[in-house]
Amino acid sequence: MNRYNSFDGLRGYAAIGILLMHYLANIGSSVSNGLKNAFPLLYGSVIPFFTNFVYMFFTVSAFSMCCGYFNRFAKKEVLSSNGEKLIVSSFDTDSFYKKRYSRIWPFFALLVAIDVIMKPSISELYQAFADLTLAFNLLPNPDISVIGVGWFLGLVFLFYMIFPWFVFLLQTKKRAWLAMLLSIVFHVILVRYFLTNEFCTANQISNARHNMVFSFPFFMAGGLLYLYKDKLSFEKFSSKVILLLVACAATIIYFTPWAPKPFGEKFLWIGIIFILWIMYAMSGGIAIKGFKFLDNKVAKFLGEFSMEIYLCHMVMFRVIEKVHLDRFIHNNHLLYWTWCVVGIVLAILFSYVVTKNIFPKIGKIVSKTGFSL
Repeated sequence: MNRYNSFDGLRGYAAIGILLMHYLANIGSSVSNGLKNAFPLLYGSVIPFFTNFVYMFFTVSAFSMCCGYFNRFAKKEVLSSNGEKLIVSSFDTDSFYKKRYSRIWPFFALLVAIDVIMKPSISELYQAFADLTLAFNLLPNPDISVIGVGWFLGLVFLFYMIFPWFVFLLQTKKRAWLAMLLSIVFHVILVRYFLTNEFCTANQISNARHNMVFSFPFFMAGGLLYLYKDKLSFEKFSSKVILLLVACAATIIYFTPWAPKPFGEKFLWIGIIFILWIMYAMSGGIAIKGFKFLDNKVAKFLGEFSMEIYLCHMVMFRVIEKVHLDRFIHNNHLLYWTWCVVGIVLAILFSYVVTKNIFPKIGKIVSKTGFSL
């Protein structure tokens, strides 16, 4: 299986971008408004755009899942003990979901416990229970405040639940393109008709992307990229340069008044931007004196802990908030970027220590007990 190393850079830098966006949104209106008035393009457009990186996560997740499991669904004939022909696949449901839980649940559960300890209440306990199932996106209104950024996990885990059906949609390219078209149509119908006061609460409307129907086109994009991955393996330097320039141009256009808005919104253009950047990452990227922006030691390190950084960055924000940096730093720009740098360092340290030191030791203790589900 091909290892797309540049995906580490996409994941890692996207996690940092989302941190920058959330810190700007939560640092306080007086500071954020001052920053936006001083540099409207950076603080009013570019950094707020980083919230869309979750869509890129969806596309990369779907592509990566297909790389690891799509062919395991392939049917093959085997002979039973009595000579009968049986059609089976090599997909192991038990190991598939165990791997998903073991990758996501421990770190997320730790953060949920911290959140409940910091804000104990019966409401927090109910929401924590829902969080810990990882199936909370099945709730009629999964607007959970306990580790609020965890909504992403709820949607991704729902994708894991329906992954066998997702593979069915990708069995032929015609079916995949039809599914992609229908997912876009369903998205538009959802936005135009179902996401209204007649069907939804104000929270459900404002948190539309928490809904699988709303975000499914981005998962489908990852599946289509997988089906065409061999044709999209650009190896020539000139092809990579052209792809990079097109991706940069599409991104820049987004911030202009001429950005395409099919159906009155930019979601299709956002999808195109991320598809272009993922294609560039699939190509391996351009090396300048041996250095690749998306494939280097820093990018690999950030990519390895991207999920943990994403999940814990707002917990780190609340920790920094207790220090009251605004009492010592009176310049809005310096205050914001100091907050971000400290938050990034704390999120990385917390993620590393927990996943590389604490959890392995706990795992050894548990394994000695022989406990297993």
